[in-house]
Amino acid sequence: MNLVEYFIKLSFIQKILQDKNNGKMSNGYLFYSLDSQTNKIAIDSLAMGLLCKNNGCFFCEDCVKVKNNSHPDVSYYPKDKSFSVADAKDIIEQAYKKPMISNIKIIMINDIDNSSIEAQNKLLKIIEEPPQNVIFLLSSANMDKVLPTIKSRVIKIEISPFTEKQIKTIFEDYKNKNNFDLAVLKGDGYIGKTLSILNNDNYINLYNFCKNVVCNLKKSSDVINFLSFKLDKENFLDILKTLSSMYRDLLIYCSNNTNLISDVSLIDNFEQIKNEFSQNSIIAILGLIDEANQRQNSNVSINLLFERLLVNILEVKYTCK
Repeated sequence: MNLVEYFIKLSFIQKILQDKNNGKMSNGYLFYSLDSQTNKIAIDSLAMGLLCKNNGCFFCEDCVKVKNNSHPDVSYYPKDKSFSVADAKDIIEQAYKKPMISNIKIIMINDIDNSSIEAQNKLLKIIEEPPQNVIFLLSSANMDKVLPTIKSRVIKIEISPFTEKQIKTIFEDYKNKNNFDLAVLKGDGYIGKTLSILNNDNYINLYNFCKNVVCNLKKSSDVINFLSFKLDKENFLDILKTLSSMYRDLLIYCSNNTNLISDVSLIDNFEQIKNEFSQNSIIAILGLIDEANQRQNSNVSINLLFERLLVNILEVKYTCK
């Protein structure tokens, strides 16, 4: 499914397009969720709807140009990996240029949270007093890193996670993949996270490996067996995230709040191992995983770090009973 076509029909996008038709638009919108890709698709979709005379027909010249990232009245930022002072200076220059083929000019800034305070401050004045017919579309995966003064100058729109039914519809072209059901379950209702799992053919093996660690790490010799799993920095981060999610679900299960468990497929496994863990031990294990996540950015061998994590999990499991 074309994600822009799906997004443009969503109520929060349609509301803005109605405001456009009624002459009640704001000069700035900030879309936010925990998933950068979800946010990006949202502002891409809105840009298409705003520039299209039919609120997003997908076939006219404006729609095609937006789809191909070649519309002359849309400026895309950041130019490099993160939004910079140079980007902000360029935006100020671009904002005062008249639209070339449309009656509005759109400035899109993805992941505004991934920038310095200096860069955001440089941008602030143009957002406070934008030239006529200039619209800012911003996205953020971490609102705590966006300056309050910027947040106060735009309309903030939170994108809630999609339901399981919606995700299945959005990714219906992937339904024959072996990891489809797992991606729907572990994607947490977000586009980027779901797509990342769908495009990772090894995710099922990684998921089963993590489940095996949670359920079958019982003695020192097990540590050696688990160390045979091939590790690199990328899948180590995925392992830490997956382990953290599973142990959190186990903590919830041991607290008798099964309706809050994110991965209900693990309930039968939790029933078999619940007596091996105290709630304090699970909390301590989650702390160990967070510590490993922080240490992986240093010059520490991933394999040694993982071995230490497994040994510590085993120790905590039995000392915190």
